[in-house]
This record gives sequence, C-alpha cells and structure tokens, in this order.
Amino acid sequence: MSTQNNDKIVLSLDEHKTTAQFSKDLKRVLKQLPDLSISGRLDGGLDEAQQALKESERSMRSIDKLGASFQAQMTQAAQSISKWLSLNTVVSLFISQTQNAVKELRQVDTLLTQIGAINSGLSRSDLARIGDNAFDAAGTYGQKASDYLTGVQEALRAGYDNAEAISELSLAAQTAGGMTSALARQMILATDRAFHMNGSIAELTKALDGMNEISNQGTVTMADISEGIAAVGAEADSFGIGIGQTAAALGTMIDAAGGNAPDAADAFRSILFYIRQICDEDAGIDAAGLSAYEAACASLNVRLGETKNGILSLRDPMAVLGELADAYRGLDENDVRRNALLDAVGGGSTASQLDALLSGWDTYESMLAQYENGAGSMAREAELAADSWEGSLNRLSNTWTATLGNIADSDAVAAAVNGLNSLLSVVERITDVLGSMGTIGLGAGLFAGIKNAGRVKRNPSYRICLS
Repeated sequence: MSTQNNDKIVLSLDEHKTTAQFSKDLKRVLKQLPDLSISGRLDGGLDEAQQALKESERSMRSIDKLGASFQAQMTQAAQSISKWLSLNTVVSLFISQTQNAVKELRQVDTLLTQIGAINSGLSRSDLARIGDNAFDAAGTYGQKASDYLTGVQEALRAGYDNAEAISELSLAAQTAGGMTSALARQMILATDRAFHMNGSIAELTKALDGMNEISNQGTVTMADISEGIAAVGAEADSFGIGIGQTAAALGTMIDAAGGNAPDAADAFRSILFYIRQICDEDAGIDAAGLSAYEAACASLNVRLGETKNGILSLRDPMAVLGELADAYRGLDENDVRRNALLDAVGGGSTASQLDALLSGWDTYESMLAQYENGAGSMAREAELAADSWEGSLNRLSNTWTATLGNIADSDAVAAAVNGLNSLLSVVERITDVLGSMGTIGLGAGLFAGIKNAGRVKRNPSYRICLS
C-alpha cells in the first residue's frame, strides 16, 4: 500500500489503555485510511467498532461486578494454548469459543438437571458445587465439563456413592489410555466388581495406574488389558490371583498373540481351570483332560496340590505356572513332555496361549513389576495430554464457559456474548481489508487491547505498523 508521504501508520497499543482510549487510537487510524490506496471498503467500520467496544466494556464490567476474574481466567487458558496458535487463529478461536460457550452451558445445565433427577437427595447447592467442580476437574485432564458430568451421571446410575471421584478417574483413564468414555467407564466397573474393590478410589487408581504403565512399556494397550479383565477377572479373583498378576498374564499373552484380548482371556480361564482341576463343559474341559494335564505337570516335577497339616489342597495357580515356566523353557522344542503339556489343554488357541505365557515368563515378571511401579502414571500423562493441542482447546473452552457461567443474570450472559461477537465481527472485517495490504496483527492488537484493558503486563506496549 502507499501513502502520500510513503510513511508508515503506527498504532501503539499501550497495555495500560482502557477500551475507550483504544477506541481513540482506532479512530485515528481509520481517519488515515482514506489517504491510502486500499482494495475494499470499511463502511460503518468505525461506528460498529466503537459500539462493539462499548458493549464489550459493559459486559466486562458485569463480569467483574459478579466476582469472575475474566482477565485471569483467559490469561491462564492463553498461556497453555499460546504456543500452538498464530495471532489470526487466536481471533478466530476467540469468536468460536464465545459462541460455543453458551451451548456448553446449556448442556451443563441439562446434565445437572438429570443428575438431580437420578439422585433426589442432592440439594441445589450440591448441584451448584458439582457444576463448579466440573470445569476444574475436566480442565485437569484436557476434557470438557460436559464429559465430567456425563461420567457423574453414569456413575450414579451404576450405584456409586462417590460418583464424582469415579468420573474424575474415568477422565484420567480416557486421557492416559486414549480410550472412549464408554470404554473407560466399563473398565472401571469391570475392575471394581471383579476384584471386589467396593468403589475404592485408591485401589482403582492403583489398578489403572498399573495397567497404564504396562501399556506404556509395550504394545499392549489399556483397552486390551481391560477387555481381558472384564472377561476373566472374576474367575482370577476367585482363585486368589491379584489384579496385577492377571493384568501381567493377559498382557504377556496379548503381546505374543498380537493384541487379541478375547482369545487371551478365554485361554487364561481354561489354563486356570486345568490347574484348579475344574471341569467346564462349554470349554471342553473334562475329567480325562484334567487327569492328562496333571500327569503332564508331574512329568516336569510340578505338582498341582500340596499337603499341609495332613490336608491336601490345590496350590496357588501363579506359583504353579512359574514352576512350569522354569521347566518348560529348559526343554527342547521336540521334547515329548513339552508336547504332552500343550496337548493336555486341548491344543488350538489355548495351547498357543499357554506356550506364549510359559515361554514369555520373563515378560510376565517384567509386566508385573511395571504394574507395581505404576503409581502416578495416569496423572503424569494427563498433565501432558492437557497441554496438547486438543487438551489446550478444551481447557480454553472450559475457562471461557466457566467465566460466562459465573454471571448469574442470563441477560448479562447474552450481553457479554453479543457484545464480544459484534466486536470480533468488526475485527474480522477490518483485518480482511488490511490483510490485502500485507499487514498483520490489527485483529490481534484489538484482541490484546481488550484482553489487557486495565492491567499491567511485562511488555509495555505493542507497535503495529501498517506498511
């Protein structure tokens, strides 16, 4: 673009300026625009911008009077997302988030109403507290407030008294394990019921942390392990096998088989039945098969039972498998004792999975150690995920929605949204025209001027040159 004196127009946006002062700067710049050669027009741009600035300033005052720290909340969100965004993206994002916030608030209100209907014992103050917690809890894991409230709703339906804590645990599993909300809830419910944790957040967190750590160290996913535990966890627990042992055994077999959780779970159940000498017609386990398996184990000097105080009882299944693994790995592949053990479980998939478990016993022990050392793994991954592109967007959405939600008067909400929308609409029109002149940042400058009105930051000013 050119001017009569080929000079630059410099707009200095001082951080200390109010929107009224900034409006004067904008007016000065727009008055100089007729002297420039510009493709495009800004019909009514000044009046609309000034009006939008006034409306936005009134809205900000409304927020401030009701105690919401708009500037602090937006700064917090901006700090987490700034490294991902260009200035132009910030403007577009600000517009869309303003529009989406009202939709999110409506969904939050609907979910809170439904939660109140499920649990009639919740008072208005209880529901208000749950709504407030939704934004903080969801932001921690880079999720949306409505995701958290949906989790609370589902946990209440499942009969949990600590539904809020269960929902937050579900968000952690979703974030760390890359799972859907439905799968995360299923995982928690199956683990809780199979191993009789009675909804203990400490026990459930330890279990999920351990499974997550196993998935971090190999190719097995949390979803794989949880699917296996849902299928065989109850039987494992009834035989005195802990969840860590179950997860490690399933993980070892799934890893060797390339990720087939249902097959691993079915095979592990059958292996446990053979060790515990239990017939299962559906699985094809009969008395003859049990006798053949016991004989195959005896040929490897591994006993299924032991006598204590004159009473014969069956041994711990994992101790039996550990001894079998030591003996099995010392055999040649063509050793008849090896083949006899695999044939005793009926061959097929069960034999393949038993071979994978015994041959990979080092992997089992490694996964068991990973499980035991997994404390805090989900929280660490959630922190990283919350700072990712998607997580940052969700945190920004939560922050903006929570800010509007702090305004008690619905008319004030409408005023805030409408004022900001019309202001940013004008910004878009102006930047569209100025963009053809090779400028950058007028829209960003407007955004910065509004966001920082009345507060002091480290940098004293921005200088935007329209050349």
